[in-house]
Amino acid sequence: MSERREVEVSISLRTIALVAAAVAIAGAVASIGGVLLTIFVAAFNVAVLLPVVNAIERRLGWSRGLCSVALMLAIVIVVGAVLLVVVHAISDSVRALSHDLPQIVDQVRHSGVGKFVNGGSNPLDTLRAHASDITKGVGKVSGGVVHVGVSAFGAVALFFSVLFLTLFGLIDEPRLRDWTAGLMYRDTRERYLRVTDRIVHTTSRYMLGNLAISVICGTVYGITAVILDVPYALALAVIAGILDLVPSIGATIAGVIIALVALSVSLEAMIVFVVVIVVYQQIENYVLQPTIVGKAAQVTGFTVLVSVLAFGALFGFIGAIIGVPIAAALQIVAEEFTAARRARIAAADAAEQQAA
Repeated sequence: MSERREVEVSISLRTIALVAAAVAIAGAVASIGGVLLTIFVAAFNVAVLLPVVNAIERRLGWSRGLCSVALMLAIVIVVGAVLLVVVHAISDSVRALSHDLPQIVDQVRHSGVGKFVNGGSNPLDTLRAHASDITKGVGKVSGGVVHVGVSAFGAVALFFSVLFLTLFGLIDEPRLRDWTAGLMYRDTRERYLRVTDRIVHTTSRYMLGNLAISVICGTVYGITAVILDVPYALALAVIAGILDLVPSIGATIAGVIIALVALSVSLEAMIVFVVVIVVYQQIENYVLQPTIVGKAAQVTGFTVLVSVLAFGALFGFIGAIIGVPIAAALQIVAEEFTAARRARIAAADAAEQQAA
């Protein structure tokens, strides 16, 4: 028999204290996760809008505070107007959809594609039988969402918190940046200013360009829906524009949704819309993205998809939108911190090639 060996494990009080402190900090961070997310969103907004404020300040000669207030006020007015239109359009569309869904299902059932789909387990017949239940559920859900959105004090407080944090961030950014740079030695300071400039430029150019492309996408899909007499064209256009904010897959998802609605009009309408989707995707990928966004976020397609999935899982739809510029910012930081090492390796490789 082998003899048992006693193993003595000793843990110092310092280790216990460090572990306890780490657990306490993690708990504190988790308890204020919502506040941290609010601050992060506001900081992201500052990075996006900072070049715009700088341009207004240069061209109009206004004070920084006035430029920031004017920009935020314009954004609030535009967003408020869009929300009024969207809420009205969606509420009307929900009511119309609740009334027309049984008829839409009947039209799809009697189309060529509908008969093919319905040939197996009769899913469209099942959908037709429960159409009234679905419309009642849609009405209840939409009504509940509107009620919560209007009456929830937390949502209003969150909106104004982000709004004023963004405003104060735009006003105080030069002072805060200079104060932070003043704590660094010259070489570190230059690197810090260079990295922050690249991150701000990349974030702003990407997000503003992505917003412009989303407006174009919603306009194209909306006009196509109007031409094809697809119902709820305005609501579908807004949905398309919002979904197109998600890189790579947003416009395709929006197109599939609208194509399914177009099938309720006719099979020919759906086919035309599918053609429009395919053509627009090529134009967006090879013309709009390189022209408007350019090389602002120099990340690979794999990185784009991973960042969308990862940040979307963490922060939902907002995370899917801001995932790519965050990934680009992390890549900029990594490139800056490894620049010296990569330069030494390149010099060593060149010396070896000359020696050979």
